Amino acid sequence: MKFVRFRGILWIAVASAVVLASPRVASAHFIWLKVEESEEAGESTVQAFFNEEPEPDASFVKYVRDIPLTVGGRVVPSEMTDDAREGRWLGRPPVIVDAERDLGVMTRGGESHRLYYTARAQTEPVAGRTKETGDKLRVRLITRGDKPTIEARFNGEPVAEARVKMYHDDGDTSELLTDKRGRAEIVGFGDKILGLWVNHIDQTEGERDGKTYSETRYYATLTYTPAEVALGGKTALEATTFATFPEPAVNSFGGAVLGKWLYVYGGHVGETHRYDVNTTANHFRRLNLEDKKTWEDLPMGPDLQGLSLVSDGKALYRVGGMVAKNEPGEPNDLHSTAEFARFDPETKTWTTLTPLPEPRSTHDAFVLGRTLYVIGGWKMSGAIEDSVFFDTAAAFDLDKPEEGWRTFPQPFQRRALSIIPHDGKLYVLGGLVGDGMTVDRSVDIYDPASGEWSKGPDLAGEGRTEGFGTSAFDIDGRLYYSGSSGRIFRLNAANDAWEAVGAWALPRLTHRLLPGPNNTILAVGGASGAMHQIGVIEAVHPPPPAGAKTAAAFD
Repeated sequence: MKFVRFRGILWIAVASAVVLASPRVASAHFIWLKVEESEEAGESTVQAFFNEEPEPDASFVKYVRDIPLTVGGRVVPSEMTDDAREGRWLGRPPVIVDAERDLGVMTRGGESHRLYYTARAQTEPVAGRTKETGDKLRVRLITRGDKPTIEARFNGEPVAEARVKMYHDDGDTSELLTDKRGRAEIVGFGDKILGLWVNHIDQTEGERDGKTYSETRYYATLTYTPAEVALGGKTALEATTFATFPEPAVNSFGGAVLGKWLYVYGGHVGETHRYDVNTTANHFRRLNLEDKKTWEDLPMGPDLQGLSLVSDGKALYRVGGMVAKNEPGEPNDLHSTAEFARFDPETKTWTTLTPLPEPRSTHDAFVLGRTLYVIGGWKMSGAIEDSVFFDTAAAFDLDKPEEGWRTFPQPFQRRALSIIPHDGKLYVLGGLVGDGMTVDRSVDIYDPASGEWSKGPDLAGEGRTEGFGTSAFDIDGRLYYSGSSGRIFRLNAANDAWEAVGAWALPRLTHRLLPGPNNTILAVGGASGAMHQIGVIEAVHPPPPAGAKTAAAFD
């Protein structure tokens, strides 16, 4: 949609960065955010720009060069274009994107005031009871029956009789005031109404950078693009669905990719935290990643959940896991296993290898070089409360199987974690500690070359379960992970912070992130927040690093 430039002029004194000299007038300009359709399927673009109306203008692009775009307090990676700062968002569009800027103290007519801008873009209304996490002046679209309603809040409290200015698609503008609850009905928002701003003046005196001011003038902008519009007319689920599971769908399973096949071994079925002889899937299957439809049943070993399945590029390795021996309704009788076996995809046969030093489950494993590492987990020997956490990791040289396993200390005791190689090291993400139900968002890094452990940036995300049952994968040398919030995070280039880069349509935990065709990331299995197994496999396509060549097919 092409916007019409507005003829109305708003006379407001602003900072030097936003006072636009003209022989005739000075007009007010604001920071705006918008979520729009991307050229790539299954993703959207987040724009930040500076203008009077909600339409980018290359003349003012310098005013957003260094402004951070955030989702849930986490920075969204972005780059400059000719007329805006743009970020690429994978999968389901973000519900809310924020940006803000303190424009400092300015003097006009002998009086000084401070000017502060906040900007927001939404793709879905939020419930009116949802806590506003942003401070200062914020405006949001909320659900209020069938009436599209905006709500203005200042430091979390409603702003009564706040001035609201709306920009229409025909070039006109209109104004109204919020009610005593800081609310106002906006008919046609996201369609006929392209954007709006809300004004609030805080008469608290203050000082900034050695300059005093008598009040702060706040302006909060808001645009609304329905999620299906941002995805080019498709729903988030339709835009990201890659394949579906045959019944039953599973969580806490072993998953790996080898050649053109995605393999799924065992896993938990039924109600979460309920275990008996019927709650473990007795299937070993593989999905053809080329046609995305063909599932093939393979020879099965023991029924297991909480296991690891990894690939060295030639074969698959099944490591540990847990088996439930109790009948339905009986007390838990859960036992970890030390089993270690290799699967040959050509002959479709299993070969038993040297068992783990001790039975282990809800750990994670990965092959780095020619060594298979197993980290975290616990040993179950009946009742859950009798389980014992490990304080050692284990390693197996695949080229020297006769040497068996070696163990080495790990500076933590966690389970339901994830590990992933990155920059030649093993990153260990999150997990449960203590009684096995307390989430720890720590990131520990193991360097096989030195044998030393170090700390990485704590995991991002919100919610008490974020950090439990995560999964991670490295694509084009960048590390991605997701957890129960459904958000997709990426480790930044400096390896010292997590960036928000996308979201799955279906939030999930105890899932697996696995490589798909053409450098995509697949979210496989897992359980939803409602604790039901997810039968949809989703895909997102992270942008390759500058100068990188993207693979056209599997090796």
